[in-house]
Amino acid sequence: MRSLLYIVMIQAVLIAGMSHPLSAQEVTDQVNKALKAGDAASLGKYFNSSLDISLPGTDESMSKSQAIQVMKSFFKDNPPKSYSENHRGSSREATKYIIGTYKSVKTYKTYILLKEKEGIYLIVQLQFEEE
Repeated sequence: MRSLLYIVMIQAVLIAGMSHPLSAQEVTDQVNKALKAGDAASLGKYFNSSLDISLPGTDESMSKSQAIQVMKSFFKDNPPKSYSENHRGSSREATKYIIGTYKSVKTYKTYILLKEKEGIYLIVQLQFEEE
């Protein structure tokens, strides 16, 4: 009987643990992983419903679905050779940022701004600046 109670308690803890929103650390790690892979769909999971995108030739506010398509095109034209995070931090009003270097045919400095929305950090600004 006691072992059955322990099993039920462990399952409850595991289920509760899986249902909580991702921490800022987990989100930034997943964003970095998507950039390393040039995976627009995975990166798009962390896009806000609207966000600012700045790429060579593009600088505008767009919807999540538009931004995913723009990033698919960018990654197709600029497949990743490497990506490295140079710095991450936080600023006022529940925002986090990541500064990195994306290497493809050209090298880009990346700036990513994430803001907490309903308990999860989402990308509200994404910038690739040619070095």
